[in-house]
Amino acid sequence: MCSRAPAEMTNQAVAETTNDIKSLRVAQMDEKFSASVPQHLNNVIVRHYQMDWQNSLTGLASDPVNAEWRPLDGHFDIFKTQSRYQQGSVPRSKHRQGDLTQAILIGMKVKKVSSNFPVQLGLEVEGAKGNYYMCNGERFAYMIGANEQSNNLDEVVATTSPYVNSEYLRLYPGMTSQNLRANGIVTVPGEEFMLVDHQHPIVEMMEENQDVLQIDLANADLIDGRWYKVSKTVTERCLSELENELVDNLPLLDLSNFKAKITRPYNRSWDDPSGWGENVDAQTRDRVMSSSRNCSVVIQLTYAFA
Repeated sequence: MCSRAPAEMTNQAVAETTNDIKSLRVAQMDEKFSASVPQHLNNVIVRHYQMDWQNSLTGLASDPVNAEWRPLDGHFDIFKTQSRYQQGSVPRSKHRQGDLTQAILIGMKVKKVSSNFPVQLGLEVEGAKGNYYMCNGERFAYMIGANEQSNNLDEVVATTSPYVNSEYLRLYPGMTSQNLRANGIVTVPGEEFMLVDHQHPIVEMMEENQDVLQIDLANADLIDGRWYKVSKTVTERCLSELENELVDNLPLLDLSNFKAKITRPYNRSWDDPSGWGENVDAQTRDRVMSSSRNCSVVIQLTYAFA
């Protein structure tokens, strides 16, 4: 039975109730990852994605590109969110948001596997280097057994990088190795110096290593209140060290290139009968090869936008 709200209910109470509803999450962050996430990442997203493959061994042998899964063109917004994704108090949006190239990977799990392929499959997933090693050096996020049916998996395939707690992510959101040299760095043609934005991350590095670099930022004048005039040698040295020691290790995941792939381990081709058809007649082998097969994998992806 429904009832009317009492007359004394205030607009403030209604607003608080509305905000409580908006803050509800469909999926909560896994406790295996939550302990490693810094407080400033208050925009964590937890989603499940189902990846499906349907083909025959013959079909995959003739066109191996079909062994790769990725969202259809125009549908990469499945990774975006309408809830808050920026740091601080940001209201819910009417449109899906988030820079797909700047996702911070917090963790990844395999939650469910269903396969009627008669052979073992190696699963490769973007962002998960994997912990399944083969003797020939191959590495996979997960090994799918022949005809595997696992409905209640909780297999961690990517853990939280210690770099997710880096102050760099908090102080310089959106700055990656791809744009480190493009944002806040200006090359002056014909000169042996460069203009460096005073808020660029290498400025902090220069401040901490002034004696080694033989510079004096404390007495340096800012051009137009923004730019330091820094020699090309010092600028390049700082950029290279930051790229090599920190930025390349940041747990950033480009979701605009997210994909997964199934393959046969030991570099076997799809029509290789090793492991299932060495001792069967040609007719049976042809039937097995041409039969339609299905493989379905559900992954749980935990991430945030920088």
